[in-house]
Amino acid sequence: MPTPTRAPWIPGGGTALEWGLRNPCPVGVGPAGHRGEGGAVWCLSCGDRYSGRPAQVGDTHGHRDDAHHAARLHADDHEADFRRFVAAQRTREAREQSGWTARVYALVTAATLHPSEGGVWWDGTGYRLVPAGARLDAKGRRVRRKVVELVIAAGFLRQDERGDVVATADGRAMLTIWRHHRADLAEPWPARHEPQALPPLPSGEEAARRREATRQRALELERQAAQSRAEFLRRREEVERQHQAEREAKHQRRADEQAERERAERARTGADIDLTWSAVGAGRWTVTGSGHDRQLDVTLNDRDFAHDPYEIRENGHFISRHPYRHQADAAVRQLLADGVEIGDRTPEPTPASPTRPAVDNPADRWHQAPPPPILEKENTPEHSPRQRPARRPMESTVLRTRLRRPQRSVPGHPGPRRADRDRGEARGRLDAQERRRGVGRGSCRQPTGLPHPPGPQPSSCPSPHRSRPRRRKSSTG
Repeated sequence: MPTPTRAPWIPGGGTALEWGLRNPCPVGVGPAGHRGEGGAVWCLSCGDRYSGRPAQVGDTHGHRDDAHHAARLHADDHEADFRRFVAAQRTREAREQSGWTARVYALVTAATLHPSEGGVWWDGTGYRLVPAGARLDAKGRRVRRKVVELVIAAGFLRQDERGDVVATADGRAMLTIWRHHRADLAEPWPARHEPQALPPLPSGEEAARRREATRQRALELERQAAQSRAEFLRRREEVERQHQAEREAKHQRRADEQAERERAERARTGADIDLTWSAVGAGRWTVTGSGHDRQLDVTLNDRDFAHDPYEIRENGHFISRHPYRHQADAAVRQLLADGVEIGDRTPEPTPASPTRPAVDNPADRWHQAPPPPILEKENTPEHSPRQRPARRPMESTVLRTRLRRPQRSVPGHPGPRRADRDRGEARGRLDAQERRRGVGRGSCRQPTGLPHPPGPQPSSCPSPHRSRPRRRKSSTG
């Protein structure tokens, strides 16, 4: 039970009653008697409205419980007016929102009758309504099946096992609401124009059942949502674990591929081969690799600076030259990794006296000039460099390129005429050079062997005074 609130308008600091409505209760119980064991009923509505002073209702009660009982009775008198007003408002709203018609009212009224007086029943093909006061053997008039199903769905009627249609508690309550307002009922619905559904009674059993069904549906949806959320979290964790495993596998695969590529590259280049440089003489070494029986000779060239100093040979065959020691190491490792030995190994020489004097410095023996190449017949040039005829000045590269240029047609001029003009100009310039060179020498050089353009040919020995050919006069009639 809630603790009563203390009302400041009660003399002596009494407590007001709990009314149950939104506005506060104007009735309260104050202390009375010498020891305060009794009580007096005070009412603010019965007091002075202008000054706001409450009025005492009845006599003073010797016990506090008697005072509370008297206060509740007096509060019910004031509360009745409010409750009647609220009930009237709710009844009016229920009538306006029910959507009932005169036929629905007659249908529910007939369903409340005793079977001997009338009712609504199912004959196998449709519903029939027997009104009150009909004959005992009357079959009744047909009622549209859609209307009966709407009223049953709204919770005002129900159909029992025998096929009879009876009224429910909500139907009887709605009849009570409409009993004194039957004039306000709507007209019957036309055929095939019935509403989709009828609203139930706001405070009835059908409305409570629907609210409970809605609550259960909401709980079921929450349960399904929780299950879906848990399933989603489980699947997300599973997908994340799978994705992480795939990423790790992918990274491991890439790392393995990279390691395999590096291993293959090291195997190709022989980076893992340990070289041993054994000094044979001054500036000469014999290089061997771990796991290989091949020997390569490396010589340091300290005289001929036109080539790189480190020269690599195998079995007397030249392989390559390198400017630095680490480059020579890489080249030797590459040769050993290739596994292809160059040349044939010579057997160990039989110890004997040398036929020619040995060279004191081993580097001089290894830096001797190689023998001249043997020229074969098909590779031998036709003339030696000194026997080749000298190139004449007219056969310059620029002039030959210009004369051998493919002829291009110029818009407005035919191609051959332009090429002939260029060739003639070049021939004229060469002839002028020949004339200048031959002046004062008492001789005349032979002209060039270039082809002449079509037209008059220049003389082999030009003279400073050359006359133009005379034109023939054309005789006109």
